[in-house]
Amino acid sequence: MANEQKKIIAVDDIPENLAAIRNTLKDLYEVYPCPSAMKMFELLEHVKADLIMLDVGMPDMDGYEAIKKLKSDDRFKDIPVIFLSAMNDESSEMEGLKLGAVDYIHKPFVTPLLLQRIKIHLSMSEQQKTILDRNREIEDFLKRISHNPV
Repeated sequence: MANEQKKIIAVDDIPENLAAIRNTLKDLYEVYPCPSAMKMFELLEHVKADLIMLDVGMPDMDGYEAIKKLKSDDRFKDIPVIFLSAMNDESSEMEGLKLGAVDYIHKPFVTPLLLQRIKIHLSMSEQQKTILDRNREIEDFLKRISHNPV
């Protein structure tokens, strides 16, 4: 499973931005471009994403509404979200982070920085999953030995 390419959903309503993101990530990750948050939710029904890159300013459902919906759904709440947005003011960034994003990157992005930040967040997410799995194993073990004392 470690050799399996991580799946990243990129959400942006501007086709050129989606193409730039896809071209930047395609050699390292399995990239799923989405032109809207609504399409992202449709895709999430079929694809288990490892990370979502989400634009803030989009018609129909903006990135803030989308992350609220993601974080309120048990199926998707643990997927790390990175905002990738042209909105580069402090209040927009703070809002995105308060809503649960793990990072907020300004467009136009600097490719090496974007790749490194994605790598860091995917690694942290993987470590968190490992810790949760180990905790479950320990809890199960403790339950078993408490029911069968020596």
